[in-house]
Amino acid sequence: MSIATQEFHPAEGRGSLSNQVRDHLRQRILRQEWESGSKIPSEFELVNDYQVARVTIRTALRSLEAQGLIDIRHGSGAYIANFGTSIRAGLQELRSISETIKEMGHRPGMVHRKSEIRPVMAGDAEKLQIDLGENILYLERAITADGKVVAFSYDTLNITGLSQDVIKKISSGSIFKALAMVEKHPVRAMSEIHAIKSAKIGWGASRPPQGLYLQLMQTHFLRDGTPIMTGSTYFVEGRFQFIIHRTI
Repeated sequence: MSIATQEFHPAEGRGSLSNQVRDHLRQRILRQEWESGSKIPSEFELVNDYQVARVTIRTALRSLEAQGLIDIRHGSGAYIANFGTSIRAGLQELRSISETIKEMGHRPGMVHRKSEIRPVMAGDAEKLQIDLGENILYLERAITADGKVVAFSYDTLNITGLSQDVIKKISSGSIFKALAMVEKHPVRAMSEIHAIKSAKIGWGASRPPQGLYLQLMQTHFLRDGTPIMTGSTYFVEGRFQFIIHRTI
């Protein structure tokens, strides 16, 4: 009996079948079931192991390649990439930074600096497609890996229709997990990337002395196209890697 047969138990409400296969394969890769540079089982073998269609396996493998975890060599198969122990994420996928940190073998953490309900400002009102003056939830947080800050995050959420319980969970924990509880998990984001040097970003001893950041500006959308959150995450220079998968 294969590891996949023993461990893989697909369920409704946990995403598409290809995403569930992808996540299980990612766990196997990150726990080093296969050595760096080695070939993983063929598509045919994975189809038999996971008891899913071949297109499901192909979709899962392409997603893992976009994350920089495997290299797909046409006519040969898929091989484990040499990704070391660095924290990295694929820009093509919208995932929790904390979950990414955890999967890469590090201890994720979050420091909440500010959480307040206040009237939305002009720029955010336009991005969130709400009226000027409507209440939003504003958050300032630091994201850590093994106790070391890797990014500072400033976010504005449209709280229309959200209960006080959900708002409280967002203010003190994972935004994505809290939104998923009420089926308002973002499925896509419009993003911009900028190199930033500023002494005004971040706070405390964790602020880099040189003030260098990679700014990821995002507006997150629900499946129906409704914007739910906008903001910027400032990654401290040198502490987080992004993967860009080049297609031919």
